[in-house]
Amino acid sequence: MGCSAVHAEPSSGTVAERLIEQIGDGVMVVDSEGAVIFQSARCGEVPASLLEKLKRLAAQVARDGIEGDRRSLLRRLTSTEGTLEVVVTREGWGDGALVGIAAIADGTSRDQLRTRIARVEDAGVALLDLDAIIVNPLNVSERLRLIEQRVAEVMRQIFHWDAYEVRLRDRRTERLEIVLSKNIEAQKVGEYIFAIESGNGVCGWVASTGRSARVDDVTIDLRYRPGLKGARSCLTVPLLLRERVVGVVNIEDPAVAAFSDEDRLVLEIFGRYLAMALNILDMLLVERCMAHERLRQTVMDEAEVPLARLRSAALAIAAGRLEGHEAMEQALEALDARLRNATSGAQTVLGIDRLPSSVDAPLAGFKILVADDESMVRESIKAILQRAGATVEVRDNGAGALDAVRSAASTQSPYDLVVSDIRMPDRTGYDVFRGTVECSPGTPVILMTGFGYDPHHSILRSSQEGLSSVIFKPFQASDLLSDVSKALSNRRAAP
Repeated sequence: MGCSAVHAEPSSGTVAERLIEQIGDGVMVVDSEGAVIFQSARCGEVPASLLEKLKRLAAQVARDGIEGDRRSLLRRLTSTEGTLEVVVTREGWGDGALVGIAAIADGTSRDQLRTRIARVEDAGVALLDLDAIIVNPLNVSERLRLIEQRVAEVMRQIFHWDAYEVRLRDRRTERLEIVLSKNIEAQKVGEYIFAIESGNGVCGWVASTGRSARVDDVTIDLRYRPGLKGARSCLTVPLLLRERVVGVVNIEDPAVAAFSDEDRLVLEIFGRYLAMALNILDMLLVERCMAHERLRQTVMDEAEVPLARLRSAALAIAAGRLEGHEAMEQALEALDARLRNATSGAQTVLGIDRLPSSVDAPLAGFKILVADDESMVRESIKAILQRAGATVEVRDNGAGALDAVRSAASTQSPYDLVVSDIRMPDRTGYDVFRGTVECSPGTPVILMTGFGYDPHHSILRSSQEGLSSVIFKPFQASDLLSDVSKALSNRRAAP
């Protein structure tokens, strides 16, 4: 550290040196009249308004001393040009005159960090403020999109980062599923990252260990798996719910050593808020599914006794050969079937019998693939679409659906539409969507899910990449036809 002005040597030569070693940002020596006896080069970088305040404070200490028995005085000096944190002491000099010696610690960066943390905490609170959203009829896709928008604002306005991904940990399989992403290359179908310390990239290491990772050069870090094209550095922090790792946030940048420890600290703070927000959303979705199941069971329990009594009455009428007994029995059976159908949950397509008896085959000429592991849903959809004139093929799993899509594309006769369930044993809805896009780019995809439940967050990921629509089971047959017609209309209109 050089000196820009030296007017005399201090009597001991140790006080300023000690302060320089401890603080490292700069030292100034001022006499009781405010004249600068000594200042380090760092002082020359201090804004003029702050430097003047520093000189006056040091002169005051040299002149009046420090109240009480303290040897030093800690002060924060502020102006429109910034902030300084200073330590001022009073020492003898030369012929016995007293001087004020000020050691400078730049407080501007500290203030900037405090401001940054405060902004992140405000953004985190906004993520958790979902009450107004929860009570209205927004579906899961819209709720997730709201979180996505808020995360994007934080990444852009507070962090100024353009490439990131948020992955949630599946507690059953340990798979890290992408929930949100921007400019990070999507994994190929069938490729997954798990919360395992080795062989699963930096994300897998962070999720497994619960420790953040700042990689200054990804080309020499064996843990790194490609994400952002041309990335040279990355910052990955765990999403912690209390002390449980529920996912990770991964940021990548084309510059070497693009991230600092301050970035890591602030992102870890934001990550805790994001973990809570996503966990709240997941709990709401599970609770919604359970509520529907409880409602189903309640209706069935309540209907069981009156239905049994009505059947007994019908049998009595039948035994007496009273007119109309057969019609009554048929009506009772129909009522029973309707109640069971309407309350049987996501494995149901409602309102098939309310479709017009004569349909003009609006889907004639279209070839559609339907994939669902529930046979009732699969066959019901097939019947509805065939009745509307479409040629329909069905598959009971995701792998079979993707094989069918690839085969059709290879023979130059791709499907006009793919309708797939989101949760099948072997593939997620996103897998089916992504695989269809890769081998048959012009084929639209509609995803189906029970009560809005989306454990792999396929809806949001697919919506970001062009998903046609989402159908929430149980759904009306007329709604299915409407969404299918719209998707095919868009395909027809495409150049």
